[in-house]
Amino acid sequence: MQEMDKAFDFKTAQTRWYARWEEAGVFTADRESAKTPFSMSLPPPNITGNLHMGHALAYTLPDVVARLKRGQGFDVAWIPGVDHAGIATQVIVERQLKEEGTDRHQLGREKFLERIWAWKERNQDDIENQLRRLGASLDWSRKRFTMDPDLNRAVRKVFVEAYRQGRIYRGPRMIQWDPASQTALSDLEVKHVERNGKLWHLRYPLTDGSGEVVVATTRPETMLGDTAVAVHPDDARYTHLVGKLMDHPLTGRKIPVVADAFVDPAFGTGCVKLTPAHDPNDHAAGLRLGLPAITVIGFDAKMTAAAGSEYAGLDRFECRKKVVADLDEGGFLVKVQDHVSQVATSDRTGAVLEPLVSEQWFMKVDDAAQQALEAVRDGRIKFTPEHHVAVWEHWLTNIQDWCISRQLVWGHRIPAWSCAACGKVHVELEAPTACGACGHGELVQDPDTLDTWFSSALWPFSILGWPDETADLQRYYPNDVMCTSYDIIFFWVARMVMSGLAWTGQVPFHQVYFNSLVRDEGGQKMSKSKGNVIDPLEVMEEFGTDALRFTLISMSAPGTDIALSRTRLEASRNFCNKLWNAARFVQMNLTEEVTLSVEPEFGEAGHWMRGRIQDTLQAVTAALDGFRFHEAADLLYHLVWDDFCATYIELAKVDLTAGTPAQKAAILHFLDILLRALHPFVPFVTEEIHEAVVADRLPAGAPKLLAQRAWPLEDAVLARSGGDPTLIPRFQEVLSALLRLKAESGVDPAKRVPAFCSVLELAPFSEAFKAIARLESIDFASTDLAAPTRTVAVVAGGTAALELAGLKDPAAEKAKLEKEKEKLEKELAALRGRLDNPRYLEKAPADEVEKATALAAEKAARLEQVGALLG
Repeated sequence: MQEMDKAFDFKTAQTRWYARWEEAGVFTADRESAKTPFSMSLPPPNITGNLHMGHALAYTLPDVVARLKRGQGFDVAWIPGVDHAGIATQVIVERQLKEEGTDRHQLGREKFLERIWAWKERNQDDIENQLRRLGASLDWSRKRFTMDPDLNRAVRKVFVEAYRQGRIYRGPRMIQWDPASQTALSDLEVKHVERNGKLWHLRYPLTDGSGEVVVATTRPETMLGDTAVAVHPDDARYTHLVGKLMDHPLTGRKIPVVADAFVDPAFGTGCVKLTPAHDPNDHAAGLRLGLPAITVIGFDAKMTAAAGSEYAGLDRFECRKKVVADLDEGGFLVKVQDHVSQVATSDRTGAVLEPLVSEQWFMKVDDAAQQALEAVRDGRIKFTPEHHVAVWEHWLTNIQDWCISRQLVWGHRIPAWSCAACGKVHVELEAPTACGACGHGELVQDPDTLDTWFSSALWPFSILGWPDETADLQRYYPNDVMCTSYDIIFFWVARMVMSGLAWTGQVPFHQVYFNSLVRDEGGQKMSKSKGNVIDPLEVMEEFGTDALRFTLISMSAPGTDIALSRTRLEASRNFCNKLWNAARFVQMNLTEEVTLSVEPEFGEAGHWMRGRIQDTLQAVTAALDGFRFHEAADLLYHLVWDDFCATYIELAKVDLTAGTPAQKAAILHFLDILLRALHPFVPFVTEEIHEAVVADRLPAGAPKLLAQRAWPLEDAVLARSGGDPTLIPRFQEVLSALLRLKAESGVDPAKRVPAFCSVLELAPFSEAFKAIARLESIDFASTDLAAPTRTVAVVAGGTAALELAGLKDPAAEKAKLEKEKEKLEKELAALRGRLDNPRYLEKAPADEVEKATALAAEKAARLEQVGALLG
């Protein structure tokens, strides 16, 4: 058995262990297994770049779940994949073409697609290897890509079936157009950014010369497409103007004053210019009022011929400057005010969007949204944290039809063909050979592709083989859990639920855990512009993957964002080192005959440690079942650091260095249980320790890899009983008291001084007291420990003291005791006041009253002891 190194070399261990796990098939689900299935699907990262810190969190937490469930005996299918990321990927490859002096139009559609596929093949391996480096225990034998042929078939089936059901339609609608990527966006892809701008007040003269109407606008360039000015029908200031005509200030066009209830009388002047071709509200009002729509801004974000010869061809923002100048020159500009507005921008490119009427494909989702609402309301899907239900309810009750077409090359192409002769549209699974209406053989496929989220919405069941009734689909669908970020609850989660219910008749998963967002240590959102981005790959290189994982897990309280800092990362690295050093100490003192087949022999410390492990594992299991990852990590941290390392190993040093094989076996069993409990959190360091200390000491037939071993909650060692459960806690209390006395008296922690204790049953732990508290000696006696040269502390069942001859200040000692007496009197008065209150005794739980009574008795005993010390 190889001796452990002084330090854990995480850089080599991470690569080596992941390869070993894969070779052994640890992560591969077995559809023929008799085990209960447990399934999850990985939120597929985009093909476009490196994993960021949000990914690190989003993939670490479900990995904890996956490793836990394997340990609990489930057949775990955690299925990975990568998303084709339509807009983002096409933008990257087009940028490369631009650097080469060409573009996709010169290349042609097919050659451009070949170029993107080649780029995809180079990048997918990078993404997958980063997931491996993170330790994500994914079933790589089932990995998928959103544009795999099987997934494309599922996409086409959904589109065709929904079209035939009347749920998908094509028509002119106002959409948000991204001039940078040259595609329509869905409402969810729009990012509203607060910007400082202007509010221009414009004068529109009445044709009959009887007056004027003043309107306010944040986009004066669109006034070239105005076809009316609207007022509220109940606004008494303007009712007399309704029906009158005005002269358009720049085009000379006659436009009417109309009335519509959408106008806010309190905004601006209460008069609103209507540009039905360039504003959603104006468009809706134009349809109601039968107004013409004049498109003055094109899909290239330049002014069209309809804007007039003076403006045609200008960029929209250049046109804005000219329009304002012309209005001012003509006397039509009344005033200009500073104004803060919400500007619609592309979430992908950052470009200012242009509302345009366009022929697009849409999907009706109102019925599906209602089903998704019911699935959460009736408990078929549960959210953690629960507060996301309110957001879910609000969004799904106000949902609009989904614009699903994109003017992109990269993506699932829409399965619709138009007859070149008669124009008949055919929506089919496969390309038709002839027009069904006129028999003509030339049919042209729609050049558009589907929104990336359309295929992602089918992810939980399409990756399992749907629409075929595959063995995987039958066994692993619905998924048990979906772990994802709350910021894509609408982009993805809602659409998965709607799609799952619509096409499989079942919810796609039973539980959704929404993880936090990772921010910098000041709580700021990470961004390249702020220079505060923390790269997980760099963190793993410096601190190790286990340290990064444990930091993220320990900070992931549901409903709160994570403020990541070097201090927390260093603390997690120190924890891994602490575990390593403790294991190395154990290994150095084990002999060959000490194995896990040896029946362990427990002393008082062993019985206490067994109880602490059992209680903690029960709490950890319950915390993980409730997705309280941070709570589970904290429990294990203190179990290892405080109980096992700081207390148990010190108490058991005699057994470990000079004990019998059975006594040493007790320590080996505890280390083994701790490694199995910690493995889902810090898989690399635990597997490395397991190989060095445990693997060759396992019973015959036991798995050699820690990743294949059972979750230790039901370990037979933990079922043992015996020992005084109060003894070690009393040892810890006395130890803390002695350390505190040293600190309060200003004694150097390394200086050894004599100590005394009246708790006689702790005498067997003399050596542990001397080693941990750095004592010269410790004498146990039931006599009064008070003396002028001593500092004394009251503990449960007695007192503890340090001899400080030549070091002690009697006045300071008396002041300390008087302060403690005052504190105890206040605490005891509060407890007795509560216990003397009949209402408290009537309403409080019985166990709470019992605890309060016991605590009051303990405080009273301590108060009596302090009084005796004060004389």
